[in-house]
Amino acid sequence: VEDLSAKLIASTTATVGRQIDAFFESAETNLLIAIEQLQRIEGEDDELMEQLFLRLSPFLNQYRNANGIQISKVGTGKEYMMLIPTPEETRFLVRRHDPEQWGAGRARFEHWQDGEMLEAWIRNSQYDATTRPWYQAAIEADENVIVSTEPYIFFALKKPGLSLSVRWHKRDSQGDYITAFHFVLTFLSHITEAMRPTENGMVFVFTRDKRLVGLPANTRFEDQHAVDAALLDSIDDVDLPIVQAAVTEWEQNGRTRETFAFDVNGQTWWAGFETEAEGLAHDRLWSGTLVPESDFIGALSWQRNSVLAAIFGLGLLLALVITINYVRAMRRDLREAVYRIGQKLGPFELLYKIGEGGNGAVYSARHALLRRPTAVKVMRAEFAVNESAKRRFEHEVRITSSLTHPNTIAIYDFGRMADGTLYYAMEYLNGLTLEDLVRIAGPLDVARVIHVLHQVCGSLAEAHDKNLIHRDIKPSNIILCENGGLYDVAKVLDFGLVKDTQQTAPDLTQVNTLVGTPLYMAPELIADAAGFSPSSDLYALGAVGYYLLTGRNVFEGTSAVEICAMHLHDEPVPPSQRLGRKIPADIETLIMACLAQKVEQRPQSAEAMSEALARCEAFGVWDVGQARRWWSENRNLLPMEKHNESHTPLSDTHLLVDLDEKLGYQR
Repeated sequence: VEDLSAKLIASTTATVGRQIDAFFESAETNLLIAIEQLQRIEGEDDELMEQLFLRLSPFLNQYRNANGIQISKVGTGKEYMMLIPTPEETRFLVRRHDPEQWGAGRARFEHWQDGEMLEAWIRNSQYDATTRPWYQAAIEADENVIVSTEPYIFFALKKPGLSLSVRWHKRDSQGDYITAFHFVLTFLSHITEAMRPTENGMVFVFTRDKRLVGLPANTRFEDQHAVDAALLDSIDDVDLPIVQAAVTEWEQNGRTRETFAFDVNGQTWWAGFETEAEGLAHDRLWSGTLVPESDFIGALSWQRNSVLAAIFGLGLLLALVITINYVRAMRRDLREAVYRIGQKLGPFELLYKIGEGGNGAVYSARHALLRRPTAVKVMRAEFAVNESAKRRFEHEVRITSSLTHPNTIAIYDFGRMADGTLYYAMEYLNGLTLEDLVRIAGPLDVARVIHVLHQVCGSLAEAHDKNLIHRDIKPSNIILCENGGLYDVAKVLDFGLVKDTQQTAPDLTQVNTLVGTPLYMAPELIADAAGFSPSSDLYALGAVGYYLLTGRNVFEGTSAVEICAMHLHDEPVPPSQRLGRKIPADIETLIMACLAQKVEQRPQSAEAMSEALARCEAFGVWDVGQARRWWSENRNLLPMEKHNESHTPLSDTHLLVDLDEKLGYQR
């Protein structure tokens, strides 16, 4: 367990470090570009200040991780600040200090929107740039050297953040300037909250003096006010007993970088800590990764109890036999519980686990020769000797490989390991499931929801035309990604439960067994497991749309049985009523039609639903530019690849695979 924990923690810590590095590298680049824009403004202070908004507002529009840009002319008291209070704001607040024009201790404030100044006023201001951390850090550093501040409370926003600043000389003047980008600390929490090394594991980031700057995934921090309140608090003062115990043990061990175990309330945890080795965050930020031992061996505890019972009740010999079997099973299950790092399957080398499903786990991998990232799904080892399970796995591969729509995951290869375990390789998608996206970002923009649903309709239309019903459409089976230079590309995954409506061979799914996910299951499937049809998928897609618009599921109960009963008998609350604000009638009417209990009241096909989406007023409003900006601003939310080889996207690559030959069948 110690060895597996060390590998998992090291892998997670490296990923967090890369995401933090990527954030700072992007910020440095944008700061240098902004300064070059300023260098191109001809003239002295007045000309510079008058053109600042038009020159710099695009940076805050396109790079929403930054909440403010500030420029100060050294030694003059002249200063210009542009601020967006929140990422959702469309209005800019500008504050200008010019002692010669408005007097000391006074400033001009302006509101801008869509490139036009809406209003301006002059009032007293106690702000003094020379006392702020970003200014002092730049003064102390060499010219043209970008520096990062320690986290501190912003003057205007009253929120915790940090700044990057640089002192530079304008080429056509005698003046030195300092330019700064300001970032509220929530960008670090976006990274840590999205990282779960195991089901109950957690990641957090803190400063050298133990102040939290990146919060772990915790239901306490789902509200933004709770996040703001906890940031920059000392770990000793925050009600996170597991984090506190880990940090205390770590300090007692001399701030070791080695993985270690610690106990909290009788439960064993494994912990690892690492500091940023280079870059702007060098030695300023530490990350901690915590994993409960129960996530590795919790499912095996009953076997341990069996051993103890055997020792005391059945005699030493029988206990020895059970113990041997237990140890073997434990070692096998532990190997399966954690990813097969470094294992080679045909031409693919497995790097780390991405996720896990009912019949297998998905790993990030790379092709030995092409060195391109790939995703590989590996059947569970215990299914390798189960012919029925193998047939279902092969069925999933064959069905998925027969589909070629660009919004359906593409299969590249298929193979069998020496022990009979099956695997298949598919395109690697660098993105987020819709479930993760909503969990992190909340309800989506209406135009974006329409954009996503329209793509999924295309994938389902091809499947339905081939008489294939997905039967498990849900947010976690749809990934939104960047693909081949395009942004917000939806990909439909996991065709493991697909049913062929014209299948004549015996069904691979058990008779009279409900298949799918209760939260997204159509009423006719609950009433009759054989009642599937294309309309069942559209009901599920309507439930997905409802979730994207509101951040809530159509029905929420305490058990699967209760939720299924709601699908059968209850009418959904309209999305606008659930969200508490108006939603365009056209998309709300369409979503409610998809959720109709009677099949005939729903859209009659995926194509019909696609056409209805295209008629919505907001269709096409979420365009290429908006998608590109969102992905640029939220790059830190994405899982970073843990290998450094450069590669080109696989979206335009097609490998011809003879599945019969791979399986060893004869034609």
